[in-house]
Amino acid sequence: MSAAASTARSAPVPTGAWRVAAVLAATQVVHWGSLFYAFSVLMPAIAAETGWPRDTVVGAFSTGLLVQAGAALTVGPLLDRLGPRTVMAAGSVLAGLGLWLAGQVEGLWQFYAVWAGLGVVMAATLYEAAFTAVAAAFGRAAMRPGIALVTFAGGLASTVFWPLTAWLVADLGWRAACTVLALVNLACALPHAAVLPGRAPPPKAGEAGSDLHLGVVCRQPRFWALAFVNVAVGFVSAVVGVHLVPLLVERGLGAAAPLLAGLLGVAQVAGRVIEFGGGGRWPLRAVGLVALLALVPASALLAWGSGIPAMACAIGVYGLANGVMTIVRGALPAQLFGTGHYGAITSALAAPGALARAAGPVAAGWLWAWSGSYTTPVALLGLLCLAAALALAAAVPGGGRTARRG
Repeated sequence: MSAAASTARSAPVPTGAWRVAAVLAATQVVHWGSLFYAFSVLMPAIAAETGWPRDTVVGAFSTGLLVQAGAALTVGPLLDRLGPRTVMAAGSVLAGLGLWLAGQVEGLWQFYAVWAGLGVVMAATLYEAAFTAVAAAFGRAAMRPGIALVTFAGGLASTVFWPLTAWLVADLGWRAACTVLALVNLACALPHAAVLPGRAPPPKAGEAGSDLHLGVVCRQPRFWALAFVNVAVGFVSAVVGVHLVPLLVERGLGAAAPLLAGLLGVAQVAGRVIEFGGGGRWPLRAVGLVALLALVPASALLAWGSGIPAMACAIGVYGLANGVMTIVRGALPAQLFGTGHYGAITSALAAPGALARAAGPVAAGWLWAWSGSYTTPVALLGLLCLAAALALAAAVPGGGRTARRG
């Protein structure tokens, strides 16, 4: 067991930290469910009523993801300067306002403007912001189980909000559904304001790397290696999330494809449960490498395999690995660079990953059209995961030593 893992396992959890994690677990389900997952259910109804082409409607959501990537570079330092309590409470209020406005739009430009604004909101309410709150509440040494709990709940967002949104759209219409989602997001502002911490406490004397600010960290090769890992994971997860059902249909699974694809979310939650149950016994570096390397044979199985057992195995491995990597990507920057400027550093690391999430499904679609099947784009995902594993190994040599001062 590495020293880092031993420290993480034995570090005392500050008073009230689990209450922060519990609040974030609930509000992340709401924010992910309504700002991210609900769009795929709202989209057909929006296109049918307005007459806008579906790809044009989806373009608004992609615009929001692009704005999220850029906004993260501003929101991250604000999380450090103002504290997660202020930023996330304000984000919940703006999420409510933005979703209400989404249900009021009449013109296409208004729709795009609203979703661009919601891109800023996503930067202030989703995982990177929540992880900053966990870091401030738990401290550097004890934050890993807190992140595991928050992401475990967040993994249930699609399970809750896909059917909920579908029911709202069927009974009320998509505009009223947006109003209901707006009210639920607005309600998250109260627990954020009441429970979340302000700024992270000053680092303890002698805590290595705890005072590294973003300018210093950006000059270190390991920062860019971790950024590449985020790009790879964001690209792969977005491609699989968008193209998995049509890939399974291409493999001849027909009506079974959506049901089989549903294993992805279950496996993601299972991966986070396993990591949480591990209690920090396993070094983050080892966990991340195993997860990334497991995606290589899973990609090969999806690219060339056939039949329900093979596809179920590949989807299960994908989900487990992706679920675990969310925790690794949240906890590793604190281990390497400390928590003094955690918000700015993690947001800067997340920005290229958000760009990759926006670009991945489009790139895979182009490769599918060029090659005539999903074999080529999915096989390339395996190579990308292998490259990400090499980058992670280079970024965190040995047992995950903390970063050197600039």
